[in-house]
Amino acid sequence: MKNYYYNSPASFDELFQILNENDGERCEIKYLAGGTDLVPRINLEREALPKAGEKDLNIVYLGKLGLDTVTEAEKEVRISALCTFTEMENCETVIKNIPEMLSAVREIAGITVRNSATVGGNIMNASPAADSVPMLLALNAQFVLRGPAGTREVPAEDFFTGPGKTVADRSEILAEIVIPRQEGKAAFQKIGRRKAETLSIVNAAAYVKAEGNTCKEVRIAVGSAASTVVRCKTVEQALQGSELTAEAIKAASEAVLDDISPIDDIRATAWYRKKVAPVVVRKAIEEALAVK
Repeated sequence: MKNYYYNSPASFDELFQILNENDGERCEIKYLAGGTDLVPRINLEREALPKAGEKDLNIVYLGKLGLDTVTEAEKEVRISALCTFTEMENCETVIKNIPEMLSAVREIAGITVRNSATVGGNIMNASPAADSVPMLLALNAQFVLRGPAGTREVPAEDFFTGPGKTVADRSEILAEIVIPRQEGKAAFQKIGRRKAETLSIVNAAAYVKAEGNTCKEVRIAVGSAASTVVRCKTVEQALQGSELTAEAIKAASEAVLDDISPIDDIRATAWYRKKVAPVVVRKAIEEALAVK
């Protein structure tokens, strides 16, 4: 029978000791933050028939490590990984410095989920459909990983390696998200099966810095249309240095089909995603240009 264990370290030293005592061969480690995704998965797993060779599960709660702050620096905003989405919505530092994040945060699930769900959990879950991630890529965020050997920063666009997979190793946790201050504007768009509280069929974030009507800097990220959220370099190249006319934006948005590789799943077909992805990207770009 599979055994379940629970730990709640009060310091990073205690956390790393727990990791050192669990080599991963006999016991799997799962980090618990808000629990809005992990707890339902564990409940489903416990109801299923046991499988031969299943590892025990050690649930490690991260809530006592002080990872729930938002700090403002001269060139960046640093969001600790255990900040909930509701805390981000109501945080004056976020509202003042990176209001673009709010357009994505407010599209994540419903209020009751956002009260518990954390930005770090949404990132580390590594879902291709995660609604916070495209905006973090568009804003050129860095993810700070902390482990026994110290800390390292990884660009958001290099962080994800596949569904449920990241570059973090088993001894590292996500500690902070660092978002540099931006001169341009950004916006988020998604399409789902309902108007609210729905997973994305396709989502997109666009960051655009314009001088007059010329595009000087652009970053586009699309989710739920490949094995990870992706930077859409073909779209960016089409817009960079161009006049931001309706025709140019539409043509560049169509180029997203060269950057994505959608699949059929329970929410939509690959064919449908290919049809709507250019529209979602175009709307995100247009909204970013309209932000004052």
